[in-house]
Amino acid sequence: MNSEEIYRPTPNDVVNVLRLLHDNGVSVQNSKKAYAELQQYQANPSFCILLSYVFGAEACPIQELQLSGSWIQYRRLAGITLKNNLEKSKYSLGLVAVKEAARCTLSVLGNPSDVRIARVAAQIIVKITALTSFGWWQECGMGNLSHLLLNELFEAGDLRTLSALYTLQYLMEDLPKEVGAASKDIIERVVTLVLDQNTKTNLQKAAFRMCFNIYEQAEQLDWNVEGLSPLQTGLTAASGTFAGVCTVLLEQGCGGDVPLLIQVLRSCAIMLEYLDYFTPMPDAEMTKLIDWWIRRTIDLVSSRVDVGEYNLQLKTAAMDLLTAALKLYDRMGGNGPISFLMEPIPLMLPDLVQALVTCVPMSIEEMNGILANDDYRLRDATAVNYHLNEASKDISEDTFMDDDCGAATLRASALRCIDALCVFSSKETFPHLIEQIKILWGADRQLKEASIVLFGTIANGCYTEIELTVPDIIRQLIDTVMSLSEDIFVVSVAIWSLSRILEWAFICDEKILSDIVAAFVSRMQSTSKRVQQAAVSALNTAFVTGHNMGATARLVETFPYLSESIIACLPIYCDGNLSLLCDLALHLIAVAEDLNITSRIGAAFKSNRIERIKYFEASYVALYINGVPNTHVDKDIFSIDRFVAGFLTRFPDSETSLKILGVWHAALKDAAERDIREDEDLLCNMMLTCCNFLGVTSTAALTEWSRQTQGSLASLGFQFLVTLPKQTVKSAAVTLLHRLLKFIGKSAYPNGIGEKLLVALTSSIRAIDDSYDKLDLVRLITLMVEMYFSEFPQIASVAFAAAVDALRSDAYNDSRWLFLTNGIRYMSHP
Repeated sequence: MNSEEIYRPTPNDVVNVLRLLHDNGVSVQNSKKAYAELQQYQANPSFCILLSYVFGAEACPIQELQLSGSWIQYRRLAGITLKNNLEKSKYSLGLVAVKEAARCTLSVLGNPSDVRIARVAAQIIVKITALTSFGWWQECGMGNLSHLLLNELFEAGDLRTLSALYTLQYLMEDLPKEVGAASKDIIERVVTLVLDQNTKTNLQKAAFRMCFNIYEQAEQLDWNVEGLSPLQTGLTAASGTFAGVCTVLLEQGCGGDVPLLIQVLRSCAIMLEYLDYFTPMPDAEMTKLIDWWIRRTIDLVSSRVDVGEYNLQLKTAAMDLLTAALKLYDRMGGNGPISFLMEPIPLMLPDLVQALVTCVPMSIEEMNGILANDDYRLRDATAVNYHLNEASKDISEDTFMDDDCGAATLRASALRCIDALCVFSSKETFPHLIEQIKILWGADRQLKEASIVLFGTIANGCYTEIELTVPDIIRQLIDTVMSLSEDIFVVSVAIWSLSRILEWAFICDEKILSDIVAAFVSRMQSTSKRVQQAAVSALNTAFVTGHNMGATARLVETFPYLSESIIACLPIYCDGNLSLLCDLALHLIAVAEDLNITSRIGAAFKSNRIERIKYFEASYVALYINGVPNTHVDKDIFSIDRFVAGFLTRFPDSETSLKILGVWHAALKDAAERDIREDEDLLCNMMLTCCNFLGVTSTAALTEWSRQTQGSLASLGFQFLVTLPKQTVKSAAVTLLHRLLKFIGKSAYPNGIGEKLLVALTSSIRAIDDSYDKLDLVRLITLMVEMYFSEFPQIASVAFAAAVDALRSDAYNDSRWLFLTNGIRYMSHP
């Protein structure tokens, strides 16, 4: 970053930036145009200083200006915009602008007027630290950041303490490598607030939530390695302390605070994964753990005490904790400290099973809510993306209560717990469950649906116990599915339950399997989206099961009428159900030997594609060219093209594949020119669809196409990789660049990109934590090393070393081969 003259905000500039903030957040009447205007100033250092000035002002600097919202709203928008600019523009802002942002934000952090402002200030502090370093703050004369957070602000109370907690959480989330083993000290320091009786309740809860959030996020880290990272080392070292805090809070009843109790139960479920790190423990402590984590949790599930609006969430959290313990027991083979925690369960089974079963039947309100959106002609709800978005979790309030944690979630948790109980001890669990199933089975649709879903749930864990009665039950379920007068809820779970015993059906006489598949197919053309989804999902399961058992031939006699049903459903399916239908069609053409069947399906998809691409184009133009509000891009074409690419894998046609590749190349180019960033799903689908068609086109045809387009597709992939912040988009770009190099060779890349890409990959791989993203980067780097070593030996050597350093070979099944083969190639270079 270079130094420059410091800019001084003028009243006129302040008015202009407030107008811009108004148009981008206070009013959203023309948000697309306003956002485009905002983007123009993204890398402008003066704009950054102006935003810092507004964010740091306790009151509007222009007193006579009439605002359309509160000043806090404008300050918050200024802070979020500043944070986004720091994230996207990075070093181009210059040292002076970044220092001014740091100075103003540090002042706000030390004296926040509102919790929302404190939160944004914490995010800015973390972005600046990511841009510079922890030591930079002291080097610039702004003090020791760690000391400020863990001592001065932490002990100051009220909003200052909350500011420290926010910042510490975001630092651990965004800069795990920099925080490293210090995570132990941070966790142990923060929990002192939770246990300090003199701390205000809101700060106690905030401190606990912060620790929970950190451990929850750590679940996404790669733990399947011999050595832990510094962050993981710190978290494991502090796990006993945090687990102990959970136990203390449970003993205290969380002071009657039900939301806190829910959070503690969810924390216990996470901390079970750390059990080996904080055991063995004294007998008295283990007794407490068994009592409060398991026995009292079963009591919560079985209890009929009404805790008001938190009933569903509390029982869900309790069930999920029990399920986590049961699954860990199964995963560990019944060995280790988890075996002690299981002691109360067999003795408490009768009450536990009855309580779980009580949560299974759906209410009339739930059923009516599902029916309101169940017609196949209604499109699925589409998520709306906002460019001003704060993704980090708030620790200042019980935000988890905003999650979709209703009766459907409680039912799912109950069924998961029942399934885990059956695996844990089928012999003891089955008698209690079968009695409940018999009680529920009847004419009433709610109870009948519940009994059938219970049967499907226990089908795997209690297979030995139900083996003799399976044939009779299957006949009843088939009759239920085939009955046109049967309720859609009963039909859908009957289909699901049948799919749970397909392994048994494959080894029985052919008529049973044939009748089950025929029942599934009969419901594919239902007008109910719920039944459609159940039928097609079950048929996909049948193909996967048959493949795994080497028995796909058992399905051959169903192919003629199955293919006709797929063709009939193709014009009317959409959204998720269409994607499932395409999966089914791909399963079928992969094994069908009858060319009449495959050609009819291929022709149907080719015809349907003409209509689907029109829907895509019309919606794309409406949204991104004409700016029509309240519209979304119709993405069904991506499901169709996924099938088409699969079809061309078996029946290659380079002319067709090149034509479709050209369409998506042009669409991707248009998206880049229009700077479409917010719809990452659209960008990923475009790039991955290009990947699919690259893989089904001949090398000769691709080489000529790449020559004609002058490597434009690779340039677009490189552009998305280095300019867009979303990791999902970056990963899709990496996959695209890898496929281009793999199928075409160096000629796929325009001159100059190879060297720049190697440098960019070397820089970015160090910041990647996700296992799969890391592996994708390594694949691209090693292929590029092979292709470009002779041209850029120094850069290629550094890139390969970065790949070796970033990916630990014991973390993946195929990484040993990857390093072995590419390592030999690398070492073979002179």
